[in-house]
Amino acid sequence: MGETQAREFYAHTKEGEGKEKWQKLIDHLTATSKLAEVFGQDAGIAPLAKTAALLHDLGKYSLEFQQRLEGKPLRVDHSTAGAKEICQFFQGTAQAPLAALLAYCIIGHHTGLPDFGDPSDLPGDGTLTARLKTEVCDYTHFKAELDPAQVTLPGQLAIRPDRRHPGFSFAFMTRMIYSTLVDADFQDTERFMQGEKPRGGHERIEALRDRLDVHLRRFDNPTSGINQKRTETLRHCIEKAAQKPGFFKLTVPTGGGKTLASMAFALHHAAEHDLKRIIYVIPFTTIIEQNAGVFKEIVGEENVLEHHSNFDWEQKKREATGAADDQTRSVYTKLKLAAENWEIPVVVTTNVQFFESLFASRSSRCRKLHNLAKSVIIFDEAQMFPKDYMLPAMSAIWELVTNYGASSVFCTATQPNLERFLPEGTEITELAPNPQELFDFYKRVEVRHLKDKLTDAALIARLREHEQVLCIVNTRKHASGLFQKLESQDAFHLSTLMCPAHRRQKLAEIRERLETGQLCRVVSTSVMEAGIDVDFPVGYRALTGLDSINQAAGRVNRNMKRSMGEMFIFEPDTDLVRRTPRYVAQGVEVTRSVLRKYDRSPISIPAIHAYFEQLYALKDPHDFDFQKVLDKFYIDRKSQPIFKFATVAENFRVIEDITKTLIIPFGKEAKRLVEELKITQYPLYTLRKLQPYTVSIYEWEFDALSSKGVVEMAADAYAVLSNMEDYYDPNRGLLVPAGGGGDGLFF
Repeated sequence: MGETQAREFYAHTKEGEGKEKWQKLIDHLTATSKLAEVFGQDAGIAPLAKTAALLHDLGKYSLEFQQRLEGKPLRVDHSTAGAKEICQFFQGTAQAPLAALLAYCIIGHHTGLPDFGDPSDLPGDGTLTARLKTEVCDYTHFKAELDPAQVTLPGQLAIRPDRRHPGFSFAFMTRMIYSTLVDADFQDTERFMQGEKPRGGHERIEALRDRLDVHLRRFDNPTSGINQKRTETLRHCIEKAAQKPGFFKLTVPTGGGKTLASMAFALHHAAEHDLKRIIYVIPFTTIIEQNAGVFKEIVGEENVLEHHSNFDWEQKKREATGAADDQTRSVYTKLKLAAENWEIPVVVTTNVQFFESLFASRSSRCRKLHNLAKSVIIFDEAQMFPKDYMLPAMSAIWELVTNYGASSVFCTATQPNLERFLPEGTEITELAPNPQELFDFYKRVEVRHLKDKLTDAALIARLREHEQVLCIVNTRKHASGLFQKLESQDAFHLSTLMCPAHRRQKLAEIRERLETGQLCRVVSTSVMEAGIDVDFPVGYRALTGLDSINQAAGRVNRNMKRSMGEMFIFEPDTDLVRRTPRYVAQGVEVTRSVLRKYDRSPISIPAIHAYFEQLYALKDPHDFDFQKVLDKFYIDRKSQPIFKFATVAENFRVIEDITKTLIIPFGKEAKRLVEELKITQYPLYTLRKLQPYTVSIYEWEFDALSSKGVVEMAADAYAVLSNMEDYYDPNRGLLVPAGGGGDGLFF
């Protein structure tokens, strides 16, 4: 025993270096615990984070693990020991349940947060219960270096559990602890293995607020009526920034300047209350770059992180490598590091990235969570929250605001009644000075509901009467069929059967025609509603949800070039659509009902409120949590935390994965990248660059194309359309053989 006590225990080694340069285990545990304690301060979990980090690698105190470091081919479970130790240490005490929360984190710090499991689980099953039963190598040598007095748990917790789902509150806190642990562990290990990285060092929120105020001086003396109204809204939001952190909403019509107004509130609010960052959450990747561009112009590129699936780090790396100055390279390096844990003042991300991270179990997705504490989270187009997950999504936001010092801002022109998904009595403060007055002022479109159904022939005749007109329908098949019936060189088609690069090309042509007064008739799916900046004098919208109708109206007379534009709501009578898609049908029924009362003012605050009230009333409460996420986190009668982290992470998908991705070799660059994909050793990098050249289709559509022999596999794994001439139309995009679907969940 004396020999083992005298020996050194190590956490990490460097290849080719002697033991004198290995990282001592006690140094790693101490440094990681100090980092985790710092990371946990804003979330109010510093003592818990410190203890979890102090114990996370106890299994490395086994002789077997040390032999592994010395080169023996041994597999050693080093993550279970710390979990077993803390559970044994507090067994039978009032803090035993809290010890179990830390056990989840310690066991999962490499493999991910596990499910609790079942008493019948056997060692090797991977659950918390199974892992705590697992025999591990003797790790008791830790007692020579760690004082048991350092293993402490607080007597009281600062959080206020959600009385509807208290188990979820404790599970959420567990995720926060886990986030601090894995971020601290990664950073300390990285520091030893690779040296100090240029993390942090960004400007403080107060400095960004001052930059914004300088930018806003250009709006001090607006001359036009519309700019005066935008400035009024902006100033009102800044005045509201002094209010204590909580729930806010900003109800501003399209064109009312809500992007700048919400950011102005956020920066002033954060500076006033010592909040650390702004998280701007957007539903569509199609508009994320333009919003991020606005923020970069105001507060500097080095302070703004874009984190979404379309962001190409490899392109940024090439730009940085080729840059003449060190500053550009430094900005790239800092941004890439900030993408790991969101340690940066401004983050622009998507609903998918934000909400799926909140319910993830893997360390790579969870590292950022502790940096959501004491932040201002702006949700743009809040009506686009995932309806199937409204309850867990809003419960997570409630946790961030109530227990972790954040503020949330729900921005939209069509404000849903989100209070119904929060605990009774929760108030959401309006930031806009007078939403209905703003709607009246910004009214630029007269919306008319056509009482009789329109056949395709009658609709085509109407579209031909206008030199410039936009028609949006609910399915890809309908849009494609109408476009063909228009039979005009001045007609355009847009849908997700066209790859993004193709759509951008067509949109550029459409915008040029609109600006130069040329003939321009566009038939589109709702892809045209996703923040697309176009301005038509007249629009037609197939009957759908009132929120989508309002979005469509935002593409008509957008820039107020005319005193009033026109948009017609019509109900299609067509052979091109077999049935109304499920995701559209409920909205159609509710809109019909609302139009009976608000036929003269369908785009108004009362109409929108009535729409969401009726839409939500139609659904069974369980429909807003159809995977029963909240039921998977509870405390049993023995005070055991029964959490299913891994199960929830696997099933929580903002966009259900029911499609296949097909690469479209659209243009020279896409063809070059396809060839690169076939030979590269790093396919993920090439796939990111290919994202603008992809379409998502249903499995039966994919099978229909495969049966024609027009799908080939690159690198044995990635589907590429091999016959562009016959199966990709320069106007309509991908042509699915007869028998394929197309009336489903697509824009």
